[in-house]
Amino acid sequence: MTKPTKPTGQISCEKGYATELLDIEGVSLHRLTLPPPAPGFEDFITPWLLKTRHGTLLVDPGPAATIPCLAELLKDQGVDELDLVLLTHIHIDHSGGIADLISLFPGAKVVSHPRSFRHLTDPARLWESSQKVLGDLANRYGPIKPLPEDALLQDLPGPIPGLEVIATPGHSSHHQSYVFTNQDMKILFAGEAAGVYLGGSYIRPATPPRFFFDVAYGSLQKLMAVGPTATCYGHFGFTHNPGWLNKAAEQLVLWREALAELIDTKPDVAVEQALTYLEQKDPYLKGRHRFGGQIASRERYFIQNSIKGFLQALKEGT
Repeated sequence: MTKPTKPTGQISCEKGYATELLDIEGVSLHRLTLPPPAPGFEDFITPWLLKTRHGTLLVDPGPAATIPCLAELLKDQGVDELDLVLLTHIHIDHSGGIADLISLFPGAKVVSHPRSFRHLTDPARLWESSQKVLGDLANRYGPIKPLPEDALLQDLPGPIPGLEVIATPGHSSHHQSYVFTNQDMKILFAGEAAGVYLGGSYIRPATPPRFFFDVAYGSLQKLMAVGPTATCYGHFGFTHNPGWLNKAAEQLVLWREALAELIDTKPDVAVEQALTYLEQKDPYLKGRHRFGGQIASRERYFIQNSIKGFLQALKEGT
């Protein structure tokens, strides 16, 4: 397998770091935290590196601008070959740099939802949509390059036994999660199907428009049924407590009920008013204020985006 060459890029690796979270029974797990592409995006872009006796896999490599740092962190962890790269979904902050990564690790195969294949091999519309939605942030993330079709893995299982794919639409229609099982160990890579968990007591839904409550809630039920011994979130947390999946499901129900009550009294309620109302009702949102500064502003933006998804779904009956 060809070894990677050191790339050049826009973002230095000074603020990138690796955190070892598991090392047991021939399995090691690291969270690779990549530098922020914009102020306030610290501790946000986090590929997951899993080494097993049968091979090495990476979950959600991040955007193009951070791939040079990712390559350095992989080298620091002794990784000169990747067997699988798993994509939970193809939003730019999770997979925008996949083609850049595969150019460095050409022997790796990519696992993604089959409906995403055409966007990965011809990302013109995906890049255009990213720019439209994210504006300058998309440019900071970096352009999305075409992935060679032969890099895509059509069928599982692949070279790593114990790996399972779970369809978990909700955050996006093509979202899927992954479970790696080894004896009594079950590591869940939840992407954004279980929302965002930043540690402590803070979680939030990741339910931008268009949002379908029953679909997202059903995906959470699937993840709860897994009974993971460890859960890795797309942003940013890691926990041994599977109860956080239950809390995420409870939060979805709480938001739906609270916002339905609010719409009954204020049919044209503004998103800002809805945020204030939810922060009074939802104990898990109150942790946002402990971040302060630009991180708190980032979270405010994403919470408001999820509120828009809920309000639209309630008004449309979806």
